Amino acid sequence: MMHIGSGKRNEWQFPYTAAQVAEGARLQREFRRSRVAWWADEKAKVLAEIRESGLEINESIAATISNYTSQQPGGPQVMIRPELQRKLAECHAKIQSHQQAADEYAGWIDVLKDRPSMSLQLTHMDWLYFFGKR
Repeated sequence: MMHIGSGKRNEWQFPYTAAQVAEGARLQREFRRSRVAWWADEKAKVLAEIRESGLEINESIAATISNYTSQQPGGPQVMIRPELQRKLAECHAKIQSHQQAADEYAGWIDVLKDRPSMSLQLTHMDWLYFFGKR
């Protein structure tokens, strides 16, 4: 029985010109930029929701009694609802990740555009990086 991992597929290489790879990098960069924009829009929505209704005030019951002295410094606390904090953190992380990838593809475009006819041997992983589904 043949094992799915058997064979020499991971040793194969595929010839591409630098211009072809640069075009793949350009498409990947544009995709990543579109994701940065999408996540920035989502972040703006979360920030608007936080401003509109996402704040909670936590105040102990004892602190509402006029003659009570709290051992907790600072008194009442203003907090963001946890699910909004999670959404905001996710948006921030996605923006950072997609921007970093877009910048990396931009670097590849710069390197490859000066050598458009140079032949490159791409592995399967290389192909996925430059041409895989975004």
